[in-house]
Amino acid sequence: MAAEAAQGPATVTEYIQHHLTNWTWQFGQNPFWTLDLDSLFWSALMSLLFVAAFAVALRTSKRDIDKPPTGFRKYAEGVVTMVDNNVKDSMHVAGPLIAPLAITIFCLVLFMNAVDLFPVDWWSTVVAERGAGLEHFKSVATTDPNITFGMAITVFLLVQYFSFKMKGAAGYGKEFLFHPFNHWALIPFNILLNLVEQVARPVSLALRLFGNMYAGELVMILIGLFALTQGWPVHIGAAALWVLQFVLGFLWGAFHVIIVLLQAFIFMMLTIVYLSMAHQHDEH
Repeated sequence: MAAEAAQGPATVTEYIQHHLTNWTWQFGQNPFWTLDLDSLFWSALMSLLFVAAFAVALRTSKRDIDKPPTGFRKYAEGVVTMVDNNVKDSMHVAGPLIAPLAITIFCLVLFMNAVDLFPVDWWSTVVAERGAGLEHFKSVATTDPNITFGMAITVFLLVQYFSFKMKGAAGYGKEFLFHPFNHWALIPFNILLNLVEQVARPVSLALRLFGNMYAGELVMILIGLFALTQGWPVHIGAAALWVLQFVLGFLWGAFHVIIVLLQAFIFMMLTIVYLSMAHQHDEH
């Protein structure tokens, strides 16, 4: 497999499939029991990077508490302040878990998204294929729906937990049965609406992040095909496509920085909003 991988993709279709196929491992006969090893690797690595980075920032803050923040500490404190202010603006009751959770989600999604800013062939071709002999290796964990749905389901479960904790079983059941229409005859309709709302939240949360990052990765791959289809710039036409690829890649990369930040911010804000709603009592 390593020898075959070293030859690289022969066609445009193979090139696209090569970049969009996960490195997997299946145990058992059922395809359901298949692990996307590259997505697990990157999500674990970015989690460790987040913990290590904020541990360093915390130690620096304790050591130089009287000095104004500089370097990475400045950015870390800026993220904490930004998230904490958003939590305070959304929450009307005390929620000591919400701010740390929101900071973790924002930084983790941001770090995983930021891997997409590397050249499209760097991790999958140079490092994984030629360096480690892996035929397939996706570097952006958030382009894997398993990762985005995993985070969204975690948020969904926390919302259900806090709904029961803050409102009690009776209060949660009453809200489920008599919201938005406070009439016993409309209970079946209320149940249907609430079921759709509860399912739509994690699905939209996961698909929004996955869809935007997957589309961005696909655009990067398509831009990379400009030069690949012509080979090395030994004539004017090929050289022009290489220049076009560089210009388009630079412009899309600059725009993609906004997407990387925006998707992390949206996922964090929706998490705060959903958890804030779980802490609120229905007025009906």
